[in-house]
Order: sequence, then C-alpha cells, then structure tokens
Amino acid sequence: MRLMAVGECQPGDKAADVIRGRGGRVLADRGEVLTEAAIQQLKADALDVVPIDWPRWEGVAPMWWLPDKMSRPLSEWAAQAAESLGGQTLHTARQLADSLVDQFPLRGRRPFEWIPLYRGGNPAWVAWVNTIGLTIKLTQALDPKWVQDMALAAMLLGLEFHIAGGQVVSPAAERFTAIADEIRAITSLPATTRAALAQHHARWDGSGTPPLKAEKIYKGAQILGLAEHLNILLYRTDEPALPINEALEWVVGGAGIEFSLDLIKVLQRTVAPYPVGTVVQLGDGDLGVVMENPLDWPARPMVRMLNGPYKGHQIPLKAPDQLVRVITGFYNRRDLPS
Repeated sequence: MRLMAVGECQPGDKAADVIRGRGGRVLADRGEVLTEAAIQQLKADALDVVPIDWPRWEGVAPMWWLPDKMSRPLSEWAAQAAESLGGQTLHTARQLADSLVDQFPLRGRRPFEWIPLYRGGNPAWVAWVNTIGLTIKLTQALDPKWVQDMALAAMLLGLEFHIAGGQVVSPAAERFTAIADEIRAITSLPATTRAALAQHHARWDGSGTPPLKAEKIYKGAQILGLAEHLNILLYRTDEPALPINEALEWVVGGAGIEFSLDLIKVLQRTVAPYPVGTVVQLGDGDLGVVMENPLDWPARPMVRMLNGPYKGHQIPLKAPDQLVRVITGFYNRRDLPS
C-alpha cells in the first residue's frame, strides 16, 4: 500500500482501503478502481492522501491506533452529545473512553500514528478522535494513573470541535466558555477531568485562557491542550492544514512558550512524523518508503530505499551509521525512480 497525494492519482488506480469523504460517506471501497469522476470527488472533498495498491508494496501496512469497531460508537456518541449532555451521554462517554484506554496497550509497542483524513472524511471528527488518541498516549507516558480521566476529557472535547459541521478552526475562549461552564457544573465528572477541560487553553507563558502560567497549569490540561492544538494544525479548515512533520516543527518551535519543554520532549519521543506507506525524500536525493516507525526513535523510521546504491534494501535510519541521512520531507510525486 502506498499513501499517495490525491493530485497524483490516476484513473485505474485501485484503492487499498476504504476511502471516506466529507460527512463520512464512502467514496471508494477497498479494491475499487478509481475513475476520473471519483478522483475529482476526492479533490472536491479536500483529501490530502489516499491509500493505493502499488506493485510489490503489499508488505507496507499501517496499523492505526483506532480499532475499526470503535468508529461508529464514537460518531454516534458525538451526535448524541451535541443534542444533550445528560447523564446517559456522560455514562456512555466514560465507557467509550475506558474501552479506548484498555485497547491502547495492545498497540503500546508502537509510536503514535495519526488516523488519516481519508479514514473518517469529516475533518472535525478525525481531529477529535486523534486528539483522544494523542491525549491517551501522552498521558500514559507522563501520568498514567490519570489516563482514563484524561481520555474522558478528550472525549468531551467533541463538543468543542462541532463535529456535525465538519469545520476545524482555532479554538476561541469565548466559544468554549459556555461548554466549560456546563461541564464545570457536572459534579459527577472526576475533578481531574474538569480541571483539564477548564485549563486546556492556558499556555505556558501565561498568554492563554485562563491566564495561568507554567507549573500552575494542571498537567492534564497541558497534555489535552497540546493534543488539541496539534490536531487543529493538521486538520484545520479555515486555513491551509499542515503536514505532520511541519506541524510538529511548529509546535517544537514553541517549546517553553506555549507548552513546556518537558512535554514537547515527550511528544517527540511519542509520535511518528512520517506514516507507514509514505515516500520520504532524503537529503542526498535518495527516496525511501516508510516501512516501520520505531518506538524508541519514531522520527528515524525503517525505510526501504527506492533508488541509489542501496535500492531495495531496508535501512534503519536510527542506526548510528545512518544518522548522516536526513529526511527533508515527503515525496508527493507519483513517478518513482526506475
């Protein structure tokens, strides 16, 4: 499977996975041959990359953190919560959050890889579920005893993402005030969950809302705020969304300003900038397809070289003798070196 830029797709390409568009509707089933009309619809729905069957790439297979069976329950909960945040809705939120946490250890030996837009279609839904996943992953690394409470807090952010509208915009304090007040009044929620939600727009230098600063910001709120902020950069619809590697660079550049340096260091050890199945360009002009992201150094993946003297070889970029190879970004053109 190759993750290919939509603009490089051609009629006759075969979908290697189910591709969803805006609103979650299926644009192509797994194994379906793409037509010119289908490709134009992919572009109209603003998808960035899609999975394409590629000759001799059958062993390239991403393992997403979100089980397929959880997609529908999450969507149904989001629709119900938008109507009423009642007792049963909160109970279901807790059950779903606990279920996601319980299933995470099965994938705990892998770094975090974002669910791509084509898996959900709706940018707001994809941003929300990835905020849940990243919150769980970071909390497991930093403060595991509160992981279920933080997962619940991330679940409740579905109210802020306005999933039904499908729009992802930078969070505004005034827009979240009414939601925060409603949540703060629900005493059945864990205090840690309420604190994380109330403070997640605070920033390390005191510039956020509320105007807390540095260590005065609850650690769970720092995690939740970082997860939300990063996913907005990736899936925003009011401005051009950023690719993963650029969004990470943006966030890392704000270390010590928006988020603590310690939290950013954990983020760098936790997430994979280059998803399995993408083609990356190396500083020496060589290309490689990402085969695996190592847990101990996700920014230095295992790649299968596509050209040059090592063509066909799998090379672990984290190996000491490979550190001179620098990934400069994604290679989005269709044609690969012969």
